[in-house]
Amino acid sequence: MARIAFILPVSGGGGGAHSVVQEVTAMRALGVDATILVNEKNIGSFKKNYSRFGWVATDVGVFTGPKDLGETLTNFDMVVATTNTSVHSIAEAFAIAKNPIRAGYYVQDYEPLFYEVNSQHWNIAVSSFNILKDCTYFAKTRWLRDIVYAVHMHSVSVVVPSIDFGIYHPTRRSPGDKRVISAMVRPFTPRRAPHRTMRILARIKAKYGDQVEIRTFGGDLPDLHVFKVPVYNGIEVMGSLLQTEVASLLQQTDFFLDLSDYQAFGRTAAEAMACGAISLAPVVGGASDFIEDGRNSFLVDTRDEAEIFTVVERMLSMSGEEIRLMRLAAIESVMGFTPIAAALSELRAFGFA
Repeated sequence: MARIAFILPVSGGGGGAHSVVQEVTAMRALGVDATILVNEKNIGSFKKNYSRFGWVATDVGVFTGPKDLGETLTNFDMVVATTNTSVHSIAEAFAIAKNPIRAGYYVQDYEPLFYEVNSQHWNIAVSSFNILKDCTYFAKTRWLRDIVYAVHMHSVSVVVPSIDFGIYHPTRRSPGDKRVISAMVRPFTPRRAPHRTMRILARIKAKYGDQVEIRTFGGDLPDLHVFKVPVYNGIEVMGSLLQTEVASLLQQTDFFLDLSDYQAFGRTAAEAMACGAISLAPVVGGASDFIEDGRNSFLVDTRDEAEIFTVVERMLSMSGEEIRLMRLAAIESVMGFTPIAAALSELRAFGFA
């Protein structure tokens, strides 16, 4: 079986890193010689963030730069980029590596959208699609497949997304009269629309009062203040949570709101559904791959705050039986997103299965 290295120059904690760790763990369970290589700056935080995966402490590799990476890659048959910067590191490393190595690019978001057009970071992100020859491109959603093909004319294999069902699963809930709403409010990421999300939550609290409990996660109070995201009475700010803490919150959630400008996949919405919550996610992006609007969760044009609030009112008017049935549909729609299924789909995209 081929030896595969995923290049992941991040500290961990985000959805993209979660995917890679889960899926490499699954590949290893399938007998594949797969690992992750992290840059020296981030290796300590990465190992801490994923300490619950036993192999991470001993088998995740570290590299200090392209020369070091090139020497390390001589031990592998395939290397997979996971960010636009890792593509450039791989391209430089290929000039050093002694044996021929296949390349893959795990497109987890369309990263040119992160930056101002024609900025240095934008140019780096755009050029990442042009510098690896005979590269295997793969992504979790049709939206990502289509945008990469439309802009760069690369064929992209759509692979199965993964959810860690060891922590994201339904649990028995304590009965209560209040509906629990949770929302992701990430103040340092503008495309996640933290100000819009807080405005909508404030409107919900103003109209429904004690009928709802509202909790946010993704940013601590000092972060919200720095980025001038208002905090309102009656909204509990739970701050930056570990993956296991997010799962515990979602297991006690009735309605999860992600009011981002777009979501390339919509990981937290899918994880919420796996926990038995009903999600509201952006219609722009990849969430439509697993959300059928009004049947298993909801999609909304997040640019229109009036439309958002109308959908929220519809959600909060649902009867107990309607909620029960939609919860079951939500769970069913994502239950196939196992790390093993994701790993197998990636190995097929590589031609290794």
